[in-house]
Amino acid sequence: MTYQKKLTSSEKILKSATKLFVKKGYNGASVAGIMKAAGLTRGTLYCHFKTKEHLAREIIKLFEENFFKKMVAFVEKEGGSSFNKIENMIRFDIRFAGENPELCHFMTLISAEMCGSGERLEQYLKSVYKKWRDFIAGILDEGKKSGEVQRGIDSPVLALIIMGVHDGVLLHLKMNRDITDLSSYTRYFRYLLLYGIKGQELAGVIEK
Repeated sequence: MTYQKKLTSSEKILKSATKLFVKKGYNGASVAGIMKAAGLTRGTLYCHFKTKEHLAREIIKLFEENFFKKMVAFVEKEGGSSFNKIENMIRFDIRFAGENPELCHFMTLISAEMCGSGERLEQYLKSVYKKWRDFIAGILDEGKKSGEVQRGIDSPVLALIIMGVHDGVLLHLKMNRDITDLSSYTRYFRYLLLYGIKGQELAGVIEK
């Protein structure tokens, strides 16, 4: 018999909110709709979250805690060269996306919705993505010093491109589930990225 953890009220609300934000967008989703999906009364929301914005911030915080911080810990624990760190980062990213598709789609979609809005959520999103960008750029800078990465590469810019490709492909992956999968994506993403930063053909990378 498989044991399944019983969700708390706050976990139910976060889970339902994530699904509804992905389906209808942040502005399109209502508190009433979120609570109905969670099977809870509207009053229960305010026992845990002050506003819809507070709820969205907590979901973003979940992404920061469960994706970014754990990804950094994994990459640092595995160690190795900058090249190894990039590979391990990609592996962690794709595994996480496969296990948490709605959370990843939420981050992509709310980022697009908040872009240029001037709202407080936009600033919070930027702060989270900046940490991710700086982490990737730091690995690339290490690689330039060791000669693994082309010296002419602009590390912060390439870091943004890597993040953009990651988010964009997740959307297309969802739209084209019938013709591709995470395993294929991982192989080709690794090949495209690692081929580019080394500036030479990596024989056999695409087959691994």
